Amino acid sequence: MGLSTKIANLLSGISDPTTRIDIASTINYLFSIYSSGKANENEIRDALYEILTDVLRATHPELVEEEIKKKARTLVEDLMQSFRMESAVKRTISKFGGRLGI
Repeated sequence: MGLSTKIANLLSGISDPTTRIDIASTINYLFSIYSSGKANENEIRDALYEILTDVLRATHPELVEEEIKKKARTLVEDLMQSFRMESAVKRTISKFGGRLGI
């Protein structure tokens, strides 16, 4: 599952379009920073964790705090995996794309 799909799934429980756009934009911004190498993985992971705990609190009020933290950690790792995969594709295209006219 790609990054965009994961973000869409995360936002499915949020009805306010402005909030959805803000969260999606922030996650995409973090991906951009990660891809450019301007922040290390731990900084990105911490920022994602803050966002995801807030989203989970809003979308899953039935969960206790420990469940929210556990689910947020799992989601962070899932998003980081997508960040790594999509960054690898971008780096490869950037490195070899000029040779192929891409």
